[in-house]
Amino acid sequence: MASAPSPDLLDLPDWRGQRSASFRFDLIDGRTGVVRRELTPLRDTSPSLSHDSTSTIPRRLSGVTLGVEDAKRVNQLTDRIAPRMVLGDGSSYRLGRYLVSDSSDLVTSAGSTAPLTLLDEMFVVDQELDVGFDAGGQLVDQVVARLVEGLPIGQLVVDATEFTSVAAWSPGTSRANALRDLATSGGYFMPWFDHRGWLRLRRAFDPADQAVTIDLDASRRVIRGSISRGTDLLTAPNRFVVVSNDPGSEAEPVVGVYDVPASAPHSIAQRGFVLPKTVDVQVRSQAQATVYARTLGLQQTVYEVVELSTPVDPRHDAYEVVRWDRVRWLEVSWTMPLVPGGEMRHTLRRAYPETEGGEA
Repeated sequence: MASAPSPDLLDLPDWRGQRSASFRFDLIDGRTGVVRRELTPLRDTSPSLSHDSTSTIPRRLSGVTLGVEDAKRVNQLTDRIAPRMVLGDGSSYRLGRYLVSDSSDLVTSAGSTAPLTLLDEMFVVDQELDVGFDAGGQLVDQVVARLVEGLPIGQLVVDATEFTSVAAWSPGTSRANALRDLATSGGYFMPWFDHRGWLRLRRAFDPADQAVTIDLDASRRVIRGSISRGTDLLTAPNRFVVVSNDPGSEAEPVVGVYDVPASAPHSIAQRGFVLPKTVDVQVRSQAQATVYARTLGLQQTVYEVVELSTPVDPRHDAYEVVRWDRVRWLEVSWTMPLVPGGEMRHTLRRAYPETEGGEA
């Protein structure tokens, strides 16, 4: 088990001007979870870990080149590599576990070195279904458990939901795409593997209403000159409409609508007209259609974003609520260099407080 890091070594208050840190790479048997040995990437390489909540496979570990002896010891078909950050006081923080997705051998007079590209275990999930899969009207969290049952991946942690699914997927469909479909119909954020290596499905929330998990205003960690802002407010939809195409329903079509909060600059109230985004799905009730529409609004839209850099902080996992510049933001991606003294790059999406917008 990883020990809890000292907050002072991560928050870097004014009185602590520096810290020492290193990174460790453990080789793990992916079938048993047993740590086999520690790996040492070549010193002239710069491993980097990135997370993108919008990608089917959110995490990528790149820039890892193993020396001759380490390269011989890695079974690229079954092993996992688990990096962790080790702070100067001996505390450590896990950063997930990753499998080899691409490699090549660089032949030298002493033997072959191995530059590796690694992905999280969503790579295992993102394979084609060999048989069809039917949700069968079960609760979405139960369907998710059936969908990934038997896969050689980390533990599944999924929030309970009251919603069911009647969707079905044919052979040849990506299991990860089916999982993402279920996430939206169940009212979840997109699935990801967290720092513990667990597959997570978390109920979607409005970050403007959530407690802050990372407070960048409390210390001076944001690096001067690293801040950039962007927006797609001119084309961003301000209404999400979900229409059910459930073939088992003989009633009128089920429609769910979600309007972005009126406090958002691109809201219907402030723009004066509707920019809708409409999708067809299979849901059984107006309540579930409304949740589906709201989840789309929370998942998919990026209206106002800021990118900034800080010292590496392993507390950033996924969907963190970040306070910066006196405003709440939802963290949607980050890139973390796994080298001492590196700068971690964050992408934050603006959270707008609910006023008169929301469910229509």
